[in-house]
Amino acid sequence: MISPIAPISHDVVTFALDARADYDASEPLFIDAQDPSRSLNGVQFPFLVRTLIAGLKAHGVGKGDCVVVHTGNNVLYTALFLAIIGTGGIYMGSNPHSSVDEFNRVVHLTKPRLILTEEEALSTVLAVSDKNNISSNNIFLINDASIDATIAFTHGQEQPSIPTKTTQSSLPTILSFLSDKTADPALIVDPETAKATPAALYLTSGTTGLPKAAVLTHAALIARHQAILYTPPYKVSRLICLPIFHVFSSLWTHLFPIRYGHPLYILRGFQMPVFLDTVRRYQISETYLVPVVVHALNQAPASLDVVASLSSLRYIGLSGAPIDRDSMTAFQDILHPDACAGQVWGMTECGVVIQNRYPESGRSGQGDLGSIGRVLPGYEAKLVSTAAVGDSEERPTREVVEGQNVSGQLHVRGPGLFNEYLGQEEAVVDDQGWFSTGDVAYVNAEGDYVIVGRTKELIKVRGYQVSPAEIEAVLLKHPLITDIAVMGITLADGSTEAPRAYVVRTGGTKGKLTAEEVFDFVQQRLASYKVLDGGVYFVERIPRTVNGKLQRGKLAKLNEQREMLAGLLGKLKAAN
Repeated sequence: MISPIAPISHDVVTFALDARADYDASEPLFIDAQDPSRSLNGVQFPFLVRTLIAGLKAHGVGKGDCVVVHTGNNVLYTALFLAIIGTGGIYMGSNPHSSVDEFNRVVHLTKPRLILTEEEALSTVLAVSDKNNISSNNIFLINDASIDATIAFTHGQEQPSIPTKTTQSSLPTILSFLSDKTADPALIVDPETAKATPAALYLTSGTTGLPKAAVLTHAALIARHQAILYTPPYKVSRLICLPIFHVFSSLWTHLFPIRYGHPLYILRGFQMPVFLDTVRRYQISETYLVPVVVHALNQAPASLDVVASLSSLRYIGLSGAPIDRDSMTAFQDILHPDACAGQVWGMTECGVVIQNRYPESGRSGQGDLGSIGRVLPGYEAKLVSTAAVGDSEERPTREVVEGQNVSGQLHVRGPGLFNEYLGQEEAVVDDQGWFSTGDVAYVNAEGDYVIVGRTKELIKVRGYQVSPAEIEAVLLKHPLITDIAVMGITLADGSTEAPRAYVVRTGGTKGKLTAEEVFDFVQQRLASYKVLDGGVYFVERIPRTVNGKLQRGKLAKLNEQREMLAGLLGKLKAAN
C-alpha cells in the first residue's frame, strides 16, 4: 500500500527556503567537518542564496540556462545548487576528477552558460572549454580563499576586498557573484509547471556504457525528498562524505538542513581515520556509505577502535552496489545496539524508491539485513517475469510476478521519476508510467525486496541464470581478497557462458593467494553451475564509479584486452 504525495506546486528553492520547521536559525547548518569555522547557519544561508541568484543573473544566467558545477564537496555547494535553479536555470554537477573526454561529454551534452570549478580540475576545464569555444570569462573558480570570503560576506562584513580573480589563472572566482543586490527565486505556483520545468541534470552511472544526463524537474526533486522524509527517534546530525554531485548524496544534502534544522557535516571524501574522527568528534547520528566502505570498516585494524568511534551513529544508509547479508550482519555487529544499518535502493532516474529505514512503529526489528527494504511513500513497484535465477524455464516477458521468493525484473513508477535523457527522444516509461530499472529482485517472506542482480549482467550457464553479485558476495568473505568483480564470458567452444572473476588481493598478500584457491573457495560454497569455469585473474584494482558501482563497461574492455593479449601470446608460442 503506498502513501500518496500531494501534487507539488512549488519550485525547489521556495520549497527549501519557505515554510521551514521551527529551529534555532543561528545554529550552523552546513559545516566543513575539518574546519568548522567554515559554516552557514539558517540566517546566512537564505541570504547567500538570494545574493547568488542576483549575481548569477547579472552574469547572464536565466531561464533554461545550464550551469555546470565541476567541483568536490564544500559548504557552499548547496547554496550554489539552489541559486542556479533560483535563476530559472538548470544545475548540472560533475566529477572534478573526470578526464578530458569525460568532461567534454558533459559540456557537449549540457552546453553550459557558466562553469564553476576548482583549481585541481582547472587544466581539464580549460582544455574542454577551448574545444567548445567557451570563454574563460564564463569559468569561475571556487577555492579556499573565495569560500572563506563568501562566508565572511554572509556575516554582514564588507564585500570581500580580496581579488575576484586568482593571480594563478586570471580567472574570476565566485566572489564575482557577490554584491549588495539580492533576488527572489523564479516562482512556480502550479503543479503542471512544476512537473514540466527542468531544475537539475544528473549523470547516470554509465556502468555498462556512456553516461546519460537524466532531466529532473522541480516536482521530481521535491517528490524525491518527500519520499525519504520521516521522523526518526533520534536527534539528527548528518555526515556526508560521498560526492554531493552524485544524486544519492544530494538527496540528504540540499533540503534537510535548511528545512528542518538538521546540521550537515561535510567531508571532501572518505578517508577512514578522518571519517572515524569526525563521527566521534561531532557525535554524528546519521550517515550514508557505499558497500566498499562497509567492507573496509569490517576489516579495520583494532588500533582504529571502530566500535567506539561509531558509537553515536543510529542510522547508516547503504547504496551504490549490492552488499551481501553476511557483510551487513558483520557491520551491524560493530554498531551501537540502537543503531540500524539499512540498504537503500534507487537510481539516478527515479531517486530512492525502496529503503530499509530505521525501525518504525508497528514493525518489529529492521527486517532482513540482506534486503533493500520496502517501497517508500508515493512510489509503486512490481516485478515482471524473467527466467528465475537457477531456473531454466522462460516465462512471458510481461507477466507480473506474484508470491514470495519469485524473481522478476523490477519496474517502478511515481512522482520522482525523471522526464527524459537530455538530447534523446527515446521513451523512458511505458504507457502506464512504469520505468524498467534493469534490476532483478524478489519479495521475501517479510515483504522486503531483495536484489538478485542486473538483468544484463546475469550469466547464462547451461540454461541456468547466475548472478555475479552472489559469487562476488562469497568471494568477499575470503580474508585475502579485498575487491572482486565477476562477469560472464563465452567459453572457447561456444557451448555456454561461464563466470570469470577478477580479484584484488589484500595488500601484502601478492603471491599468497592462487587462482586455484579462489576457484576452490567458490566450488565449496556454491552450486556446480556457479563455479568459476571462466577463469580467475588477479588485478591491481577494479574499475568503479565514485559511488562504488562496478563499471562493467570498463571491465569488459579490460577483459577484451586480456583476451587479445592471450591470443597473441598463444600465436607466438605456436610459432616457436
